[in-house]
Amino acid sequence: MDSALMGYRSIPKEFPQSRYAPTALLRQGELFGAFYRNYTAALEAYESLVFTYPRAAETPRALLRQGEIHLLHFLDYASAAEDLEAIRRRFPRFPETDAVLLLLAKAYAGMPDPARQTAVLSELIGTFPDSPRAAEGRWMLAYAYLAQGKFFEADREFRKLFYLASDRKAIARARWGMAQSLEGMGQLGAAVEQYEAIRNDGEDPAYVAEKIDRLKNRMKAR
Repeated sequence: MDSALMGYRSIPKEFPQSRYAPTALLRQGELFGAFYRNYTAALEAYESLVFTYPRAAETPRALLRQGEIHLLHFLDYASAAEDLEAIRRRFPRFPETDAVLLLLAKAYAGMPDPARQTAVLSELIGTFPDSPRAAEGRWMLAYAYLAQGKFFEADREFRKLFYLASDRKAIARARWGMAQSLEGMGQLGAAVEQYEAIRNDGEDPAYVAEKIDRLKNRMKAR
């Protein structure tokens, strides 16, 4: 790998006008990041590519890698959002836009910027409904609404997930979200029904049973 890295580093230095220079910088960044785990050096390579070859075909991928590093390794949510928004603005036909949108939603969640997070997730789901990243985005959107106290919207999204679910674990997870949303809306009886449905399918049956008992006591006290 050392010899490969040396080769990739030499091309943009010795032949900056070569059509292979942007690719060499991209590969250099990937080696630093994926193999050497030197994320600072990887960022330097990607930033050099973006600055020196702003219209190269490799540039949006370099921005995507920058966003991943800022988000996942440095927890720099603002810089990640800036990188990813640059792809949307400058390269609207980038073939990995679904990946861009999912990472951008995570960046906005970390900032936090809930309005932009839900807007990006809605765009991801609406534009790329068949993408595996949209599947993850649907769960993120439902939980985002729940965290924001938008219980009606959260219930709607969890119900969609319930109808899309194909295994018991996903069904139980969706029902749990529905129950939490209904509880937030004050519909305690409906929430109890959802908790009852996952009494034996949840990860912690004892906690679910305790939750049911608490809600039933609240209903009696009304």
